[in-house]
Amino acid sequence: MKQQIRQAFVMVLLLFSPLDLYPQAATEPALHHRGDPSTTDRPIVVKQGKTSTLIPEEASGEYMLGHPGELIQITLQFGELSGYISRQGDSESDNGTPLTFFFDQASVHGQQLKFTTRQLHSVWYSFEGTIVRGPGKTRSDNGYYLLTGDLVQHDGAQKTELRRNVSLKSGRQFG
Repeated sequence: MKQQIRQAFVMVLLLFSPLDLYPQAATEPALHHRGDPSTTDRPIVVKQGKTSTLIPEEASGEYMLGHPGELIQITLQFGELSGYISRQGDSESDNGTPLTFFFDQASVHGQQLKFTTRQLHSVWYSFEGTIVRGPGKTRSDNGYYLLTGDLVQHDGAQKTELRRNVSLKSGRQFG
């Protein structure tokens, strides 16, 4: 009885097994066209982004302005530059108030960064410089990168400019 059950089980397995077990007739190897027919016989062109940068995207992050909580946030993504400056207000009307100056115009070409912030309370900033490797040994160290260049604080109400040559350390980067 057991023998008959085994034979029946083997027969069922053979009947319902995948077709891959049985030899198939092979055709001659040939190349087949794949993809979009509208691109046939045309080269595929990869266009470079608006700008080319030699600064790595991992240099994105916070760069300390000196006082706690005051920083420049740099974001490099797909060859584009964006960010903001965050600091405490120091005039009579905004003393101690956190202020955020978002980049209005920004560009990156090769190793050069350039940005101008939006105006807030008659004040805006401009920067021209680059990002270089700093003294930090790992990305989790302060100062792994340095934002170096000329930072200018413009005051439209007082019609003044405060120009500083800066070398700002990057904050710790985790991940």
